[in-house]
Amino acid sequence: MRRISRFNMALMLALAGTTAVSLALPVDGAFAQRTEKKGKKGKDEAPQMELSAEFRNAFSAVQTAFGASDFVTAEAKLNEAAAVAASADEKYLTGKLTLQIGLKKNDEAMQMKGIEQALASGKSTDAEKKTFNSFIGEKALLKNDFARARQYLTAAVEAGQNGPVNLFQLAEAHFGEAIAKSGGRSIDATNAPIAAAGLPYLQRAVEADLAGTKQYSASWAKRGFQIARATKTDSSVFANLLLRADAGKGAWHEVVQAVQADNRNFTSEQNLDAMRLLRMAGGMTSASDYQEYIEAAGAARRPTEVIALIEEGKAAGIITDGNAYFKEALATASGARGEYVATLPESVRDSRGKATATVTLATADALLANKQYAEAEELAGIAVTKGATDKERALMVQAIAQVAQGKYEPARQTLAGVTGVRAPLAKLWTLYIDQKAGAGATAPAA
Repeated sequence: MRRISRFNMALMLALAGTTAVSLALPVDGAFAQRTEKKGKKGKDEAPQMELSAEFRNAFSAVQTAFGASDFVTAEAKLNEAAAVAASADEKYLTGKLTLQIGLKKNDEAMQMKGIEQALASGKSTDAEKKTFNSFIGEKALLKNDFARARQYLTAAVEAGQNGPVNLFQLAEAHFGEAIAKSGGRSIDATNAPIAAAGLPYLQRAVEADLAGTKQYSASWAKRGFQIARATKTDSSVFANLLLRADAGKGAWHEVVQAVQADNRNFTSEQNLDAMRLLRMAGGMTSASDYQEYIEAAGAARRPTEVIALIEEGKAAGIITDGNAYFKEALATASGARGEYVATLPESVRDSRGKATATVTLATADALLANKQYAEAEELAGIAVTKGATDKERALMVQAIAQVAQGKYEPARQTLAGVTGVRAPLAKLWTLYIDQKAGAGATAPAA
């Protein structure tokens, strides 16, 4: 079972700021507003609170002590008022003043009690519902009481408290509950639906942050990508968000490696499709990336591609002349290059004519490796019409050649036809097309 890293909850709550929203809504004002009548006789009266004389007297004593900053007396008198509170309005006012005293005394338990009383009365205003539910939900989340957090944060969002951080908190409540119920740091199949139900909230949070400050988008999108993979939910939405949020090349490295990890049965040819994307996206960040690429391509099978790759690695300062592996790979590729290049023209002529689909596809791939993209696109298409056994490979060669030429829409259509084991690779390349087309980019250097 895939391990899930715990999000730094303290940091997340520090970002929220919703607990900083004033909970000190004026009780005196609410009391007066809802008990006074409108001016002229014969006019409709404003909604009145249902307050008994006994409660009015008890509550007035609380207000007097509160106004004098005598919070010990206010709390004692409040207990007397609470004992006679029967109507929803009386319970609402009791809860509100319990909150106020709790704030003055810096007593979180008292604050929580007051908020819960006010909410339970059913008389809280829309603004209060947002603030109160957020307050309870955040505190529960901080204490890892995920079910309670989910309950109140859902109510807050439904009441309209749907800023990016609020949505993220609700998502985290889902994830935390699923992880806890699964026994720790992973999500099992039984609890995966709980976590998956949080993903739409996280998606909204990332999209909202991308449209605003972009401060947390990358870390949140990465979190969604991890959870989507862990719950076997389509991760392409969060892969796309991560690629949009991360201005560097680390996101491509993360996404490509994740697809490789989820598809350990990839052949070297299939893995080459992934590595070609990583290279085109600029995500080759370590010597191990270059080594993996070379092992998938084959120094003798695709010498020109390997030579160009090693030169790029040296220019980037990632590959050194003294590295034995790359030194040997370069020697092998250099030795095979002459014959490889010399035989290509004849192979192209044969592929346009009598050559089999298998030979035609191999030639198309060789042209792709040699950066002859237009001819590679053409021959890959011919291989398909000749009934290539590995049609998906032919479509991938054709699509990659199209992308390298900046022909994004034709490439998108080609990739739509890729099925089977290469389908995740086709999705990756489609994400790259979305990114490049969205940026209005020209053909990438490859």
